[in-house]
Formats: sequence, C-alpha cells, structure tokens
Amino acid sequence: MDTSSIPGSPVNNLPSERTPLLPRRRSTRGDIHERAANPLPHIGPIAAGIRLGDLATYDIDKLYPATLATRATRTAFALCALLYYRKSISGSDAPRGRDIWTKWHEKAQHSVGICDLDALAMRVWSLFLEEDGTADEIADVLWTAHPIDVYSSHTVRVIDFLEAGHAPEDLITHPLIHLTLMDTWKYGRRSCREGEGAISSLLRFVDSCGTPRVLHMIELASHFAYLWILWVFVNRISLSTLPSLLVLLSLLSWFPHAPSYHSFGLSCVLFSLYAELIFLHFPSRNSPLHLFRPEQVLPLAVLAWRGLYALLIPTVFFIPGLVISFTLFVQTFQHWGLWTLASRFANDLGGPTDTQVAFFYLLFTIFLFTFTSLIYAVVVNPFLAASRGPESSSWDRYTRPVGLDARRAFIRAVQVYGTGHYMPAPLNLVQVLFVHVPRFALNVFGKQGAAKKLEGVDRAVWRIMVAPAAFVVSGTRRKTGPRGAHPLAKRRKTHNEQTDDDIPTPQTQANAPSAAALSQRVLPAEHVPSLGSICLRILAERFQQFSTKPVIWDNIRLWLKELPDPLAQKVFTALRQTCPTFLNHGLITSYFLRGNSIALGDDLPGVSRLTLFAIGDMLNKDQLRELELTGFSKITDTTFETVVSQLPSLQKLNLRGCTKVAQKAVEAAAKHCPQLRVMNLNYTAVLPASLAPLLLNCKQLEVLKVAGIPNWTDTAFLKLWSALDVTDSDFQLPNLRSLKLRQLSLGDGVLNPFLAICPNLERLDLSFTLVKRPTLPTAHMLEKLVLTSTKISSADLLTMVEPLHKLKVLAIGAMGGGQGSSAAISNTSAMTLTDDTLRSLTDLLVGCPDLERVNLVGNTKLGFTGRRGPDAALTRFVRRVGRRCKYLNLANIASLRSSDLEGLAHPEGPEEDPAQVLHLNLNNTSVDDIAAPYISACAHLQTLESANTKFSSAGLFVIIDACERLENLDITSCRGVRVGERRRFFEVWEEERKNA
Repeated sequence: MDTSSIPGSPVNNLPSERTPLLPRRRSTRGDIHERAANPLPHIGPIAAGIRLGDLATYDIDKLYPATLATRATRTAFALCALLYYRKSISGSDAPRGRDIWTKWHEKAQHSVGICDLDALAMRVWSLFLEEDGTADEIADVLWTAHPIDVYSSHTVRVIDFLEAGHAPEDLITHPLIHLTLMDTWKYGRRSCREGEGAISSLLRFVDSCGTPRVLHMIELASHFAYLWILWVFVNRISLSTLPSLLVLLSLLSWFPHAPSYHSFGLSCVLFSLYAELIFLHFPSRNSPLHLFRPEQVLPLAVLAWRGLYALLIPTVFFIPGLVISFTLFVQTFQHWGLWTLASRFANDLGGPTDTQVAFFYLLFTIFLFTFTSLIYAVVVNPFLAASRGPESSSWDRYTRPVGLDARRAFIRAVQVYGTGHYMPAPLNLVQVLFVHVPRFALNVFGKQGAAKKLEGVDRAVWRIMVAPAAFVVSGTRRKTGPRGAHPLAKRRKTHNEQTDDDIPTPQTQANAPSAAALSQRVLPAEHVPSLGSICLRILAERFQQFSTKPVIWDNIRLWLKELPDPLAQKVFTALRQTCPTFLNHGLITSYFLRGNSIALGDDLPGVSRLTLFAIGDMLNKDQLRELELTGFSKITDTTFETVVSQLPSLQKLNLRGCTKVAQKAVEAAAKHCPQLRVMNLNYTAVLPASLAPLLLNCKQLEVLKVAGIPNWTDTAFLKLWSALDVTDSDFQLPNLRSLKLRQLSLGDGVLNPFLAICPNLERLDLSFTLVKRPTLPTAHMLEKLVLTSTKISSADLLTMVEPLHKLKVLAIGAMGGGQGSSAAISNTSAMTLTDDTLRSLTDLLVGCPDLERVNLVGNTKLGFTGRRGPDAALTRFVRRVGRRCKYLNLANIASLRSSDLEGLAHPEGPEEDPAQVLHLNLNNTSVDDIAAPYISACAHLQTLESANTKFSSAGLFVIIDACERLENLDITSCRGVRVGERRRFFEVWEEERKNA
C-alpha cells in the first residue's frame, strides 16, 4: 500500500489536521540505522489517514501495506494502527477557549469514534479468526513491535494497548487472547534461531528455561528474601552474624554503624517492612497471587482493593480534623493517648518498643482492611446486587469491570516477564551497571551503532545471572511437545443444522469430521428492508454499548417499556442472537416477559428459577398462549409445576431438554391448562403413566412429542393403559395430529394399539424404535412419516406407503439399522432397503404430488449391485422423484455415483419444470466433478453438503456459477480443495472470476 496516498502522511502534499506546523528535526545517522534495523512499516501514516466519519464503512485492506506477507503481521499492523489512533483521541483534551458548543461536539464525536474504532478493530480480529492458525501466529499478533514514524524510535505492540486498557473490551476478554497469554505465561515466547550447531541449540534451551512464570517465581523469591532480611534486622540488630551482614549490604545508609532504637532510620526500615507486607496483597506483577490460577485469584484481589479504595478514600476528607483532634487529645490527656497505649502494650510484651509498635499498627491495619473488605462484600458484592450482565467466565464473576482490571493485571505481568531477557530484582542492578548506563552514554555521544551491539552483552549477562536459577526452577515444568504444532480449533455455528430426521445418531458420530469446513456467503436482499428492520438490527448490534452511556440507556429503558408486546418480542429475539450473555434476569423480567408468547432457552445464561417464577407473576399471565422453556437441565420439576399451574390459557407448552421435568409438571398442565393443543416433552424424564391425566383432560391436544426419554419400555407403556382405564373400545384421540415417539424402546405390541386410537394422525415419527410391522391409521391422512433406523421389511414398507397420497415428508434412512446401532449400520447386510425396493417405492412416490422431503441416508445397499445407466434404481429415483423434492438427502450411500444425479438435469418429459431442490446432501459419497452440470440444473439450490466427496475446485466453480442462490457449501475433507480455501470458498470463487 502506497502511504503517499493517505491524507496526513509525511510524504503527502495535502495538509491534514495532523500535519505538524513546524518541520521536525532531520534524520540522523542513528535514525537511518534504526530504520534499516527495523524493516516493518510505520503505523503513523496509516493512523493519520483514518477519519472518524468513515469508520463505519472503512475498508480493512487500507489498514496495512501490501508489503506485509503474512496475515499475522497484517492483523498486528492493522490493530496497532487502530488502537494507536484510539489512544490519541481518547486522551485528547478539549479545545481551549469558551466555545462550549465546540468542546461538547468534539467530545461527543470522539466518544462515537471510539465505539466505531472498537467495532472496526473487532472486524479485523474476526477476519483473522476466520481461518485456522497456530499459537505462534496469535503470539505474533500480540508481540510484534511496529515503529510509529520515521522520526521516532518508539515502537508499539498490541499487548501494550491491551495492558493499558486502550483496546475494545471484547478484544481484552476474548478467550483466544486469554489462552495465548496463559501459554506464554507457562511456556514462554518462541525464541529466534541465532545459528546452527550444538552451542546455539544449548543457548536456545537455556533461554527457553526463562519463561514468564519462572522469572516471576525468581523475582518473588528475591522479594521474600528481602522481607526476611528486614525481619531479621528489626529483630536481631547485631553485626556479628551473617544475616546482619546481609542487612548491612541492603541498608548502606548506616554504614559502618548499626542504627539505634527510636531513630529515623529504624522507623524507615519498619515502615518498609510494613508497606511490603501490605503490598503483597495487591494484584501487581510481582505478587504471589500469580502463583495460582489468575482467573480465580486476580478478580478477587481486584474486588477487595476496589472495596478498600471506595471505603477509605472518602475518609481522607476527615483526616485534618482527625489529626487536630488527636493532637489536642494527646496534649490534654497524655497518659491516655493511642501511642502511649500502644507503647505500654508493647512494654508488657517485652522487646524493642519501635518494632512492637510497628507490628501493632500492622496488625491493626490488616484488621481494618479485613473489616472494610467484609463490609464492602456484604453491601455491594455482586452476589447480592444485580450485575450488568450474567457471568460469562471466571474472570467476570465479580462484574465485568472487575474482570477487565484483573485481566489487565495478568496481561501486565505477562508483558513484563515475557519481554526478552528480563532481569528480576536485585539482579537488575548488574544489568543497569553493564548495559543501561553504557547504552545511555553511547546514545548521548551519537554512537547508536555501538549501543545496538550491547544487546549481545544484555543476553550474556542474563544467561550468566538468571539462566542458572531459571533452569533449576523450571525443572519438571518443561513443555513436552513442539511449540505451535497443532492449530487452534475454533468452533463455528452453522445455519443449516440438520434436524432429528436427517442422520442416525451413531452414524453421525462415526462420520463426524474433526473440523467442519462450511463456507457461507450473504446474498443481497431481494427487497429493501423496512425502516423498522434496520432500526431493530442497529439496536441489537449496539445494545451492549448503549448500556455504558447513562443518558442513552435511560431512554432505551423507557422506550422498551412503551413498546407494544409483538414488537418487544421481536427486539428480544434479535438480542438473543447478538448479545445473549448480556440479557440478565433483571432485563428479561422487566421488559420482555409479556405478550401472548414467551420463549426462553439455555442459550440465555441470565435465566434462573426466579425468571421462571416471574412468568407466573405477570399481570397479563391469563393472556399467555405459548410458552417455550427449553434446555434447562438443572431446574427441578417442582419449579415447572409452579409456573404451569398459573397459566390457565396456555395452548402450547414446550419443555424440550428440561431433563428434570416429570410427573408434577405434566399433571399441572393437565389440571390447569384445559386448552392445551401442543405438548413437547422431548428429552425429559416423564414416564408413560404420567401422560394419562393429560390425554384425559386436554381434549384439544393436537401435538404430542415424547422423543428421547429413557426408561420407556413396553412394560412401562402398559402402565399408561392401566392409568387411562380404557375399557370402552370407543375411546380415541380424534384431535391428535402429530405424534413423535423417536428413540423409545417400544415395540409393535404397545405401539399398534396406541396408533389405533389416533385415527387422524398427519405426522408420525417412529424412528429408532423397535417396531417391525407398525399398523398405520386407516384414515391415510399422513403427511409426514419417519421410519429411520427401524427393522421394517421392504414388503411392509411398500404396503404402508402405497395408500399415503398426501405424503410430504418421508424419512427412511438406514432401514434395518435397529435403533441406530452402530454395528448394524456399518453392516451392509443388515440393511433392508435394496435397489428393487427403491424401484417399487419410486413408482408409489410418483403418485404423491405434494412430496417435498425424502431422506435415504445410510442405506448402504442402494447401488450395491453395481448396475448403472438410466434404469439404475438411484438414477430412476432422482429423475422421477428426487428432482421434485425441496430437500433431498442421499448422504452415506457409498455406491452413489455422479451418473445417478443425471435426472436433476434431464427430466423424463420436456413439459416438466426444472429441479426444485433447495437442500441437497451428498456427504460421504463417491460423487465427483462429473455431477457438476447435473447439480447446476438446480437453479433454486441454497445448501449443498458435499463433505468427504471427490469434488475439486473446478467442479464447484461450475456449480456456484449456475446456482446464484447458493448460500451454504460444506466441503469438509474434500481433498480436491485446498485446506486453506475450504471455509472461504465463495471468496476464492469471486477472486477467480475477477482474475479470469
């Protein structure tokens, strides 16, 4: 990047607001030598070209020169430039004069600019995280030093801004930053290779022993030795022993005499001992607190000292009056003064009066600090007070500001001890004498070249003075593996998550890759979004930032109170996507628990038992129609019972994943919610007999889901019949439309009678059960039938499907698998769906005009005969049925070939419409680039899953060219695509087309 094109650059003819009025000094020979020694570009010209008004749309590529080769150096440079500019405007003073409007406008502009800079810095960081990297790359981002400009020898690093707090909070608190700092703290930074050979290898090994944690322990040991010297001195003042000689070396001011009691020198020593013992409790870099887990200890230390600061500083106001009154008191009643009492107390104990009085005050101070800390913890501790956000990590358990200060304390320690060849005190006196003083003298006399050569002396002094101790202390703390050997994996959420009907659970686990490579792109909107949608998106993105500004936050809270219920739910849904951890109990209960629909899940850490109880205490609880409480595995059945019993108008109740929901909650719903239509109890602890009151009292029940509940056996299900007391053969559930019995250990003996009392079923899920010959309702109204991984024979399958002309969804994956048994699924001979069965099934499905979704995943016998051509079973199925579906799953069919997909492009008749497929799953098949023109005929395709196939980049380019609506592309383990391009394949495609 040519810096001459940037406004404010020294080589630019156009002046800017940062152009100096007077020219700076000319470059000296030392400057030229410094520039030659540091080849990295300067951040000053880039920072000078940043404009506050352009930050929202700023191009990240303009933040670094094109000469930087690696993405780590580019990221480090861009962050340094942004954070350097952020520091300059955050610390700038308001313009002088009496123009208050100008002062206010510039201050407001800087505040908004800091928010925009933070957002831009996080964009740079997020772009860096899009690709897998190594620990060394992240360390390079934090530790690479960049010069500011050609006139200054100062450099800046990202870690310097993190330590000083001149960085976005999200960057300081990012887990990857914490992991990198912990890695550096334990194992040190990567050392540069100084040469080859045994001596160079030995020197690198010696340097690697001096990790920040080891250097901290050495300095802490010397610090404790210093305290021991002071203690020995004030208790045994004698020049005849070795400890006294050590004390003499430390306290040269008394040489050659020892101090006497009641002297000023002894008072100074006592005060030093007093202060050092107090400062050991501060979260400073040489504190013993760093010997423990920093995320556990440092927040507590910061919290305690914040409390002491908040309580003790106001008392300074009364110190003058306290001193005057104490002086008058002592003059009037000398025998009752505090010092006199302390002196008498000391004399009673015996020993030097000065020492005992000092220890008395030390004990009193520690007691005072402990007492004030206790008061602070009781009064304002976040255990009792509502915090601004729920706990998201161990650092933030005492509120986020305390966590930020604790992180900065840890960053400061890593920064100091991680700097090359750090010399702990008092060994740094040797460094000052042999390195710093000569370097200062050489710089003064203009010998910068000779001063640079002292770096070798610095290394030699460190290796002589510190390396032996570091080697001894490190001992067994050596790292066992090579540094940076494994990339840091980053978890990503995908937007095309598969439903329960797609892949059998054991097979999913068996074939799941270690790291998914999903490439996504955002297509331009087909219509202009409404003004309300734009406002809602901006509010959700900046909601957490607004909370730090009292005036704006007060207005937002008032507006949230005034929002209509439907709009408030839209705001809540948007906030769950952007800042779920910020939505605490207070925010949720105050502004979003209203309307006729409430949905809470375990993605909201701020939801607790009190939040659920607040649902039952709403003023308009009689109007609540829909309630979704999902994933709360730690909340008891009694809590749900209390909530549900207060909602008489409830029509939909979803308790999926609440593993402690059992009999009490179901009975409460049956007793107090007679209008209930939808009941989702998937993955709970409800037993079959507990459903009897629900089926008897809730006559309007239309949907019942009880998937994945343990201990549902035939014997347990028979208790349901006993509880129902079904003696009348006319007992039925005519309103039940949807029944989900997935992953239950139930057989034909209990399921067929139950299906017989549900004549009007439209959606039925029997996947992963023990059924072999289920009897479907005779009304033949089924629109969805899921039989994945059951042992139903081919003949019975065809008999069941034949009368279902309204069928929309058919899932028959891994037929013969038997409840998803991994052994059965991997055994091809256990599969029951063959080519002959598929041909007959194809003829039947042609008569289902509304068919939208077909799932054939894991049927490994399909195509196993090796027959190919237009009459092959798979080819015929795709041509006659598959191309009409919106969702087609052919994953894990090992014999599937590219030629089998020919029907997507070549229909049976010319009058047929183009392929309607929106979602195509070809994972773990033998499909290759030959299928590209066939898939390209799916003009409406939005998602293509082709993990572990034989596609190459060339074939995928053809598909993307033709499928303009394609948004999601899974190419995990596709060896024909480079690893670094898989997650950004759409960007690679754009670059390829631009260069073509």
